[in-house]
Amino acid sequence: MRCILVTHTHWDREWYRTHQDFRGRLVDAVDRLLDLCQADPGYRFLLDGQSIVLEDYLEIRPQRRGELEALCREGRIAIGPWWVQPDSLLPSGESHVRNLLEGRRVADAVGTASRVAYTPDSFGHPAQFPQLFAGFGCSAFVYWRGHGNELDALPTEYWWEAPDGTALLACHLAKGYFNAATGIDSDPDAAARRIAATLAAQTERVASGQVLLMNGIDHALPEPRTGALAEAIAKTTGHEVARGLIEDFLATLPAPAADARHRGELVGGKEANLLPGVWSTRSWIKLRNRACEAALEGWAEPWCALGARLGCADERPALRLGWRHLLPNHAHDSICGCSRDEVHEQMRGRFDAAEELAEATTARTLERIAGLDVGRLSPWTLEPELAVFNPSPHPRTDVVTFQVDPHPWMAPAEEGDVAGGIHPLALRSLDPPGFTVDGVPARVVRAEAGRMTLLPDRRALDLQFVARDVPAFGWKRVRLAEAERVEECGDDGREIRADDVSVTAGDDGRFDVRFGDRTFRGLGALEDRGDRGDSYDADLLDPDPVEPIACAVERQRHPSGIERLVIRRALRVGAGLAPERDRRTGEARIDVTIALQVAPGVPRVDARVTIENAAEDHRLRLLFPTGSDASRFEAATTFDVARRAPGAVPDEGWIHPAPATFACQGFVHAGGLSVVAPGLNEAEVTPDGTIAFTALRCVGDLSRHDLRTRPGPAGPG
Repeated sequence: MRCILVTHTHWDREWYRTHQDFRGRLVDAVDRLLDLCQADPGYRFLLDGQSIVLEDYLEIRPQRRGELEALCREGRIAIGPWWVQPDSLLPSGESHVRNLLEGRRVADAVGTASRVAYTPDSFGHPAQFPQLFAGFGCSAFVYWRGHGNELDALPTEYWWEAPDGTALLACHLAKGYFNAATGIDSDPDAAARRIAATLAAQTERVASGQVLLMNGIDHALPEPRTGALAEAIAKTTGHEVARGLIEDFLATLPAPAADARHRGELVGGKEANLLPGVWSTRSWIKLRNRACEAALEGWAEPWCALGARLGCADERPALRLGWRHLLPNHAHDSICGCSRDEVHEQMRGRFDAAEELAEATTARTLERIAGLDVGRLSPWTLEPELAVFNPSPHPRTDVVTFQVDPHPWMAPAEEGDVAGGIHPLALRSLDPPGFTVDGVPARVVRAEAGRMTLLPDRRALDLQFVARDVPAFGWKRVRLAEAERVEECGDDGREIRADDVSVTAGDDGRFDVRFGDRTFRGLGALEDRGDRGDSYDADLLDPDPVEPIACAVERQRHPSGIERLVIRRALRVGAGLAPERDRRTGEARIDVTIALQVAPGVPRVDARVTIENAAEDHRLRLLFPTGSDASRFEAATTFDVARRAPGAVPDEGWIHPAPATFACQGFVHAGGLSVVAPGLNEAEVTPDGTIAFTALRCVGDLSRHDLRTRPGPAGPG
């Protein structure tokens, strides 16, 4: 057996300590690494596959840049290809592309980016990774978590095939990225004996005659005795042991057999904890992340690319800066929500910066594309033109919301005219007027509190109107004009409709939706269960009956054709867990508001859900029964639509029980119904065809040791 001893550290930038706290230890680790490399010409090191740690270090130790660059260029320190070690399932596919682009850019500036897709500790992996990594020139994917029953038929090295047929060499670290960690052993011989036992337990699946010995663990300082350790392991086991990097392992690895092949996701927990509870932990993080991704991917990137072709400024530096604010939040302990509270509070600022950069850059570019200068967009203009942009690759009719800041509405003055014939102090009205868009009344809504306005004592307005037939990836102009206010009709009706789409509210707050001849009944039901789990895993109690203690329905209809049903429900649930953690105790109130909207020419129902939660230790889900048994369903995932069967996969002999839930990105389609929920990343489809999205999973512990759904803790408590 040929063994390559790969010395490394796994670096969570933030987790149970903040980034700046951990950075101090990173500086110590890289200082030691540089010193060891100077003292030992044979010393080599894997710097965790992420190049952001180079920047983190050099900001504190700029005087050692020359030493670090020399070692990276010599190939003695492996860097990249990631910029940040991400969670694999929660960021979008495009986010992974930008992560790898930035990782290669930063690594190539210091040395040469690795072509090994080293992803040791992410909680499962999407089926499209082989195609993604192959597109970046990666030769292999090296990982630990995610194996399920496919493990039974595969050696440790095999071909992983993407949905498009791209096959990439996959190397499974059967006993983890720490199978040769020395820990507290001060004697190489003692460490070698323990490593030998681990090595013996993992060789049964080795078909290549080669094994990776990963000499490191989370936040480990570089092992100084690698030469003596390699000799001790060789002496203890009788195997050939050499120090090196994963590239050295791959250089002599025989190609796996053609039938040693897996196609599909890696989301099992047979030999390592999958930790699927992170898909719904701290749901605000997932919602903010999706909003930032949409702002960058859906708006800023494509429109700035088009704008550059049309003569607008090159906005790539601004977009890169936006991504550099967002991508650090994709580190798996960050986006998964399984870090200490201070870490996640610090994520808010990065989300804010990414979203603000994306929105400001988009607005600037769209103004230039449409030929709308600042004056024509100014609120001081009586009848400004608006440009409605369609980011979709097909013509579109849809509802547009336009923000209007309150201001003194101007009229020409008889005396004291200023430039342009508008007197800045001639007040027409301080009451919100009405508006038309191309002559059709627009729906006027007072905006949510908090938006800055020109008149601080007046709330800003939102205008809604239906923009028809906007060209694919194009725009059209509409004219906004002040008009007499057309009041919205509000009553206690239970039905709204537009074209062949209708919604009817029931007495209990659930609603029926009709699309043409097809009706889906009882949508928007609520399921609430106690959860004795932690940030990594749910451990659910039996379901509690959910009966609203109050339910009110308001209907709003407008001449524009936009109609809304606002359903307000109040639930009484258990306040938290009893001290024994086996039942819920006390009472708490949860208020759930669902605002449903239909509009002419728009073949869907829009829903905005607002939850005010006062309960602890529970999971709240939104249920959408399709009325059809679902033997198969589809769900959006990374650059793919996965086709799955309801329920958990068989998990006999697994370390971590298989969940019935799954990670998704955007939508689930079952029984003829599609539910689109950007930012809600945990879903389930039951055998009776009910689509369930987790809205909240509220727990109070980072990690616990007493869960029924996982052996032992997953991190510090």
